[in-house]
Amino acid sequence: MKNIFFCLICFIQFSSLAQIQGKIFGSTQDEKSPLFGAKVFFKEAKTGARTAEDGSFEITNLPQLPDTLIFRASGYFPDTLVVKRGDKNLNLEIVLYSEQMLPEVVIRYKQENSSISKLNPIFVENLNSGELRKAACCNLSESFETNASVDVNITDAVSGAKKIAMMGLDGTYTQIQFENIPILKNLGTSFGLGMIPGTWINSIQITKGTGNVVNGYESMAGLINLEFNKPDHMEQLYVNAYGNIRGRTEANVHTGLKLNDKWSTGIFVHGSQGSLNVDRNNDGFRDIPFKRDFSFLNRWNYQGKLFESKFGIRTSLTRQLGGQTNFDPRNSANNAYGVDVNNTHVELFAKTGFLFKKKLNSSIGVIYQAKYHELSAQFGERSMLGTEKRGYINAVFNGILGNTDHQIKTGLSLVYDDLQQTHYNLGFDSLTTTLNRTEIVPGAFAEYTYTATRHSLILGARGDYHNLFDFQFTPRLHYKFQVTEDIDLRTTAGRGFRVPNFVADNVSLLANGKPWVFNEPLTPEISWNFGGSLVYQFELFERKAVISSDFYHTLFTNQMIVDRDADPNLIVFSNLNGRSFSNAFQTDFSFEPLKFLEIKMAYKYLDVRAEFGGILQQKVMVPKHRGFLNIGYATRNERWEYDATLSVFGKQRLPVANLANGNSTTENISAIYPLLGGQITHKYKRWDFYVGGENLLDYRQSDAIIDAENPFSTTFDATRIWASVAGINIYAGFRFSIKNKK
Repeated sequence: MKNIFFCLICFIQFSSLAQIQGKIFGSTQDEKSPLFGAKVFFKEAKTGARTAEDGSFEITNLPQLPDTLIFRASGYFPDTLVVKRGDKNLNLEIVLYSEQMLPEVVIRYKQENSSISKLNPIFVENLNSGELRKAACCNLSESFETNASVDVNITDAVSGAKKIAMMGLDGTYTQIQFENIPILKNLGTSFGLGMIPGTWINSIQITKGTGNVVNGYESMAGLINLEFNKPDHMEQLYVNAYGNIRGRTEANVHTGLKLNDKWSTGIFVHGSQGSLNVDRNNDGFRDIPFKRDFSFLNRWNYQGKLFESKFGIRTSLTRQLGGQTNFDPRNSANNAYGVDVNNTHVELFAKTGFLFKKKLNSSIGVIYQAKYHELSAQFGERSMLGTEKRGYINAVFNGILGNTDHQIKTGLSLVYDDLQQTHYNLGFDSLTTTLNRTEIVPGAFAEYTYTATRHSLILGARGDYHNLFDFQFTPRLHYKFQVTEDIDLRTTAGRGFRVPNFVADNVSLLANGKPWVFNEPLTPEISWNFGGSLVYQFELFERKAVISSDFYHTLFTNQMIVDRDADPNLIVFSNLNGRSFSNAFQTDFSFEPLKFLEIKMAYKYLDVRAEFGGILQQKVMVPKHRGFLNIGYATRNERWEYDATLSVFGKQRLPVANLANGNSTTENISAIYPLLGGQITHKYKRWDFYVGGENLLDYRQSDAIIDAENPFSTTFDATRIWASVAGINIYAGFRFSIKNKK
């Protein structure tokens, strides 16, 4: 009994000593002073603390050791310390050196251009600026050419519009954000991708399935978050110029100015135009529309000790002119079929963050957005006009429950959307349809995150009251299990909903002669998404390799169905009456067989079905199979970079269309076709010179427009497009940059 009592006393004394404490100082060239708010955390366990005003910290709840303790503070180089099992009573003094010191030290490392976050319970694929520079990346729609997760589809053969698709579902089901601020909604879904210059983007995070509840209720197939270049990390001057054989020229100019220790600003200017009248297939229609773009962004950053703010303004003005080669909007006497699309977009945004002096693991962040968007689109005698006024506020509180293993996010949001749409169908009894809607959606949400050594869980729910469609409940769950040090298993499940806009979401369907039929009011689209992923990192021939596989099932309980099978003479819009679902499987493999050679391969299978024409069948314009191969090589001195991407798209079901002779199309399955692109970049001091090509095999769809000779007839159809019309494209350009001095 005495021995047991003695052991118990020793255990209590040992447990009381199981802690790590110390102080963190910041060193500059002039002095050494305590650092307030510096982070101290374990790499694997993700637990830790922040320093007090005197630089002191204390960690009493130690994780399973050994583990690496990381010391990090803004403006200072981080440091690490390996804590072993016997190191349970440490009193440390850590000195972090300012980033403005040690100019003679150069750290070189190879950053992965695309990667999957190991720490995040959610399956997130990150594309950084190196990945985006592999292609010309003129706008957001061209930023996914070297990525297999996101497909970019041409929506019609006359306007040049492009849309993204994830897991075989239209881009309207993917929430697109700019630094957690929703963008490209409503009027921005059809042409908005072309309004975001690619050179503005620093990185892209791609999430499949439902996102977290903090970002809203609309991510049904996935979430894409864009991180723009930050003023305090930008070049003093950046210039990019681009031109291609199709007559498109482009210029981008950025500048980042650090005004003082707290204030910095970034200015972005973009301009492009295309003016060649290209008609390679001789059908009388321009393969590439004339286009003029102007975009401007000015953003500001303020960084204080307990308060930070980011705010700015973004504007875009675009115009696209397509249709027949003799179309001139200034001359209507020639009676030519024309496409004239105009976008005007102005947006104000702000983000503020508040830290608590005594509660180091707590903060409050508020996001504000106000925008005005006007879209006018003319397709021959058919047109639409839309205006959107949007306001958005999202306030989030971050805190912990007991310790950093248990984190909580709660908040309130408010969405105001004033959307006006008018659809003019002049070719059919001068039919005019006005669809105006004002949405006011207050919401509340809570999200709990649990982090252990091998388990991570995110459990969230939100409730939103829609003034038109009542209360909506959105639960979501994400779970990650670290099977081994090299294998991560993730699962996810959640609900999403959105209010469809049958005109704004389908503007390109105006490029045919079929009347639109909508005999019932549309109700919100609702879906449930279930999925999982497995990521395995291993060594192959003593080189790093990664293989990942993911599968997601999206089940719609209601959906806006665009039915082109019920009647070949009509396009019928209706609420779902039957089944609609998507099964998406993808597997990726990346490997570096040589030090400067990277190979990425992927295969994707899409089973996307709904009841069209009363029959459960594959959705049109969705390839069931896609193969992907990307090879990148850089020379040892990093002066030359070579990149090539090959995608092979499988067969797609096409809608049946009527022909001018009274018959219907018999070939309603597309061909299998390849897309090959490549780029060569040469770096010389502050200059990058690049030359590249798209669709280098010059694959073209020969019958992209049905009845092109009679564009104002009911049998005209420019929406059965599944491949390129213009064919090969060769481009060249340069980048010039002057970095800011540290």
